Amino acid sequence: MGPLHLALLFPALGLAKDPLSHLPDFGSCKSSSLLGSLWGNDAAACSPDGAVGLVVEDSNQTVAKLTPATWRFSKPCMENGKREFCIYSSPDFANGRGIMMLTTPQRAGEVERSRIFTQPEIYASMPNLNAETSDRWRIEAVPGKGMGLIATRDLQVGDHIMSTTPSVMIDYDVFYELESAQIHQMQGEGISYLPERHRNIFLNLSTHDGAEDYNSRVNKIILTNAFDIDNTGVVEKKEEGERESWYTVFPEISRMNHDCRPNADYYFDVETFTHNIHAVRPIMAGEEITVSYIENMCADQIDHHSPVQPRHERLQRLNTSWHFPCSCSLCTQNAHQTAASDARIAQIEELRAQFRDYEPGSQATPAMGELMVSLFQQERLWSSMYEAYTYAALEYNGAGEPWLASKYARLAIEHGLAAGGPKDSDVLAMQALVKDPWAHWSWMLRTKRRMNWVSNVET
Repeated sequence: MGPLHLALLFPALGLAKDPLSHLPDFGSCKSSSLLGSLWGNDAAACSPDGAVGLVVEDSNQTVAKLTPATWRFSKPCMENGKREFCIYSSPDFANGRGIMMLTTPQRAGEVERSRIFTQPEIYASMPNLNAETSDRWRIEAVPGKGMGLIATRDLQVGDHIMSTTPSVMIDYDVFYELESAQIHQMQGEGISYLPERHRNIFLNLSTHDGAEDYNSRVNKIILTNAFDIDNTGVVEKKEEGERESWYTVFPEISRMNHDCRPNADYYFDVETFTHNIHAVRPIMAGEEITVSYIENMCADQIDHHSPVQPRHERLQRLNTSWHFPCSCSLCTQNAHQTAASDARIAQIEELRAQFRDYEPGSQATPAMGELMVSLFQQERLWSSMYEAYTYAALEYNGAGEPWLASKYARLAIEHGLAAGGPKDSDVLAMQALVKDPWAHWSWMLRTKRRMNWVSNVET
């Protein structure tokens, strides 16, 4: 592995904004269904409910076998002349919590073959999964914020706070290929198939500004509380232009309020379909537990969805996506503190450019890695600290300092496990460095490049 392969700090999920607000202009949808006949004869029909050994064929004649023991179907499905999208629900999912998906028959079959359905015993071994109460937190009203999560005891970096499975997962292709009215109708119908207790938890979430009717309420709850999941690990084969993203609601996690410098972070475990929250800095009992709504969402969006943004960009994004003014301590500082913070952000971006440059002319040094760590600490970027520690580890190893490299790699692992999980690519990279700094791709790399010691094979 070489420096160009590093996937530094690019979590593939984040709190999502309105999915329709950033879609390209594809023109009007070609669905044959109209608002007045969404459930009429013009809509494509799924196979009858209760069918045994249901077989669905897609346009490529590939076959997905779906059984009533896994999915229950709502009919008819919706289509736009190209593909059909159906409501799939499983009330037995995750020890009876239930789940609802809006997706294609093919993708529903892929999900069915994943571990969450083939090995349901995994949920029995997960303590406090989907917990409504905890000895670590309580839900209560927070002045100016509505409901929030409050720590009931002191928590340390890496302490587990919450893990939950989804209420609803909407295939992102739905937003590209169906009309809004169809989507709203299917969402409302689909939520009705969740088990009653789970359905009530979902319907009790905030709509931000009220709703006129049931379908509108469901839609606004989803828009206000959804996360983007960019890869569930179950898509076996994608057609050209098909997306792997899901628009997903985890009701319990939605109770956590935003802070531009949060004390907790989240990651999605593709094997268990769980969203996991851990502390990224010490949290005192009585303190509100927060997450950032502007965390990185995927690798190609890092510059637009990073918490490392100047104040005016953060405020603009929060107002555009969630329609509220940020009241966190970082956003309400006086002008002098804000200017100092923005200057630190600018320097972080300058250092990033040097760290990512492995040409001989790069100015990156271990001292600059130390500065990066200090800047992240001053900016209270606890949810991204593993980025700074990773850069420092690589620079020390690149200069031939294995023990200092191991020190920062250990810190990167500690914070990376909390923010990205045990399978995060950066955690794995730092574990490899700690195991054998001399065998790691970064060993003496800076020195070799600058002294022109790099062979043709290495370049």
